[in-house]
Amino acid sequence: MAFTNVTMPSIWDIPAAVGVPALLGQSIGAGVDASASIALAGVVQSWTVNQAAKKWGIYQNTRDPLTGQTGTENVLSAAHVHGVEYESSYAVSDAPQEKGAFISYNKVKAPYNARVTLICDGSETGSSGLLSSLTSLISGLTGGAGVSVRQDFLSTLERIVADTNLYHVVTPERTYINANIVGYRWRRTSENGLTMLVAEVALQEIRKTAVSTFTNTAQPQGAASIQGGTVQGTTPSTAVQSAVAGVMA
Repeated sequence: MAFTNVTMPSIWDIPAAVGVPALLGQSIGAGVDASASIALAGVVQSWTVNQAAKKWGIYQNTRDPLTGQTGTENVLSAAHVHGVEYESSYAVSDAPQEKGAFISYNKVKAPYNARVTLICDGSETGSSGLLSSLTSLISGLTGGAGVSVRQDFLSTLERIVADTNLYHVVTPERTYINANIVGYRWRRTSENGLTMLVAEVALQEIRKTAVSTFTNTAQPQGAASIQGGTVQGTTPSTAVQSAVAGVMA
């Protein structure tokens, strides 16, 4: 049995909406509307990421030398937070006993580990507004902007991974304090765009529990001398011998 022919419409009745590209048969105006809707969707998504990134990231305590006011600062402001991983664990000590038995004791919490995935696309997360987002989007499409931002981002990563400062992993629900950056790795692929740099930063908790127990100690050279050792016998002098002989006479 032969298939029946299905006539195709001369003009496709497909609306120009967000994410729908221009197709053959559509008018020029419909194609422009579709392209504009895709660009607007990218701007809205970029603005949404910028707003969400303000509550996430790796922060450090700061102090204004002039006013003395303290606060927090995002140390990697040139990147958007793509994901956060947190790991908490405890270590239980085991002791062997007779006949293959063992006993468990002393459960101790291990330092937490965190991984923060950041995306640096050449735009600053501090910029806000529809106009700045549209400008960043157009610059990203042309590929002529963001080089200096990515260079600063990589330089900052190389600097903070070598220091001994303490940082905080900030999330909307909870902040994990006193962690040091122990490593990072980044990648960029042709599938996601060569201008999009994805970095994964590893942090480990640092515990500050040691306290100084030696305070106000005396200077060792100020101590009084003590004669408590063995004294060797010596021959007394002539004057001493004469004095002793006169007493004993």
